[in-house]
Amino acid sequence: RRSTTRSYLGITPPIDDSEPSDADQACSEALVQTLKSFGVYESDAGQAARRRLVADLEHEAQEWCADEWALQGGSRDDAPRCELRTFGSVRLDVHAPDADVDVVLVAPRHCTRNAFFERLARRLERRPDVGPGRVMPVRDAYTPVVKLRAGSTDVDLLFAPLQRAALPEPLDVMDDAILEGLDDFAVRSLNGARVAELLLKLVPDVAAFKVALRAVKRWARQKGLYSNVLGLLGGVNCAILVAFVCQRFPKAAPSTVVAKFFRVFDAWDWPNPVVLTPPSAEDARAWNPRLNPRDRAHLAPIVTPAHPTMNSSYNVGEPQLRAIRSELGLGMHATRRVEQLARSGATPRQLRKAWRKLFAPSDFFVDYRHYVQVDVSAADDDALRRWTAWCESRLRNLVVALDSPGHVKARVYALPLEREALVVSADDADDGAEPRRVKKTRSFFVALAFEQHVQHIDLTPCVREFSTRVNSWAHRAPGMDLELTHTPQKNLPEDCLPARDASDDDGSASAPSDGEGDDGSEEAASAAIPARDAASDEPSDGRAVDGDDGPATDDDVSDGPPKPLSWAERLKRSAEPTAKRMCTS
Repeated sequence: RRSTTRSYLGITPPIDDSEPSDADQACSEALVQTLKSFGVYESDAGQAARRRLVADLEHEAQEWCADEWALQGGSRDDAPRCELRTFGSVRLDVHAPDADVDVVLVAPRHCTRNAFFERLARRLERRPDVGPGRVMPVRDAYTPVVKLRAGSTDVDLLFAPLQRAALPEPLDVMDDAILEGLDDFAVRSLNGARVAELLLKLVPDVAAFKVALRAVKRWARQKGLYSNVLGLLGGVNCAILVAFVCQRFPKAAPSTVVAKFFRVFDAWDWPNPVVLTPPSAEDARAWNPRLNPRDRAHLAPIVTPAHPTMNSSYNVGEPQLRAIRSELGLGMHATRRVEQLARSGATPRQLRKAWRKLFAPSDFFVDYRHYVQVDVSAADDDALRRWTAWCESRLRNLVVALDSPGHVKARVYALPLEREALVVSADDADDGAEPRRVKKTRSFFVALAFEQHVQHIDLTPCVREFSTRVNSWAHRAPGMDLELTHTPQKNLPEDCLPARDASDDDGSASAPSDGEGDDGSEEAASAAIPARDAASDEPSDGRAVDGDDGPATDDDVSDGPPKPLSWAERLKRSAEPTAKRMCTS
């Protein structure tokens, strides 16, 4: 009699379960060496420091939990315990040295959400490695969170109070029984830890999964696609997509998983969902497009595996999905080149060189002629971090509003440019003194591509609505400024262009994809957009948050003779003749 026991992970049988070849192994070794050269692996000392930080935070949480128990008349000696669980990239062990720490505090019911955002937040602020102004409670987020910076490490602290007098011993976050009686905020907070634990159980080869996930995250960052807040690819999105490929190719080497990632999702028929496990039982909180009209509107569902299942990419809009698809297609061609080299017996140096092409910075600042530059400014790092978090959470809506089918295509770049400027205060200007105040700025860029028939389009309503929403933030402080300007390609800050070795270029001087004609002779589309939304001083020289990976090393070899055009030359050519400047108001 046929057995009904499944011998595979996932909801469908594997596509290919063959063992990796010698070429696959060599290709994977070259991939790991390339990733290490980028510094994406944290040192043992860094990991130890991260563990100490989590232990310190848990101690603070235990003390707070006991204080809350005492406030309600109990004895501190008999206080129930709470527990801190890591999730995200740290729990999956795929974090970079500068990654933040995602943790959820699971507490008994005497610990309330108000106490969490008030008394625990104040307690954390008193820590010497945190300090005033470095703790930011975000109560009204989709998943409420306390954001803080301890030393140089950012922490996102979620809260999940169980409807129990005491936590079970031991605490099993995968037990669906602990979800009983929880509100949606607590369920979403707890789901982060549940998803991380389940992902490690749903992939057939954890080691291959981790290497491939590191590669995909690096690729997404380099292409300006790594931001769940902006409706692009976040960490959990990447993890689920890579896990899906691992299930389809259970014995594949890491390099094969990366190559299949691009092939599978370049051809994926969205909005068909990506799922790792069978759907949740009938639960009103679970993602279910058959029952929930709102779920049916999602463009690129990437569904979490833990009950209740949720769409981790619910905020992906049409312009974001278009950008992801475009880069997936380019990534597919790059990984095919790596595989061809491996099959032809290429040397490790040649393979590393080919992998570096996959991780090269995006052509975002070359492919367009028009950009909306969104400058977010504040007087110090902590204020800038809080102000940026708020502005970035609303920037996704501006991108969707600017994107007008048949007229304008918009694309946002997830890596902001960070700069500092010395500015003169009013008192300094009167006294003729030297500038004293430092203004810190993060600049986001939204590229605009106009259809050929568009001669004029008014973007002012989109910009004003965005500005009004952002500037109405209740926690906005003096010095927090927002400025939106139209920036033609020729006027982009120099730091937008990462230095690039000539051998990394393909030699093509393609014209910007503005729909304006390849020869640039047609009249450029003009657009009305406010040049300045809030008073803000002109930033001086700055630095990029994430530049290129550096020139090729001695280990690298070129696939051919040096290309005739450098990166800077490509930009210069593609900007001539330049588009007319947008009208300003």
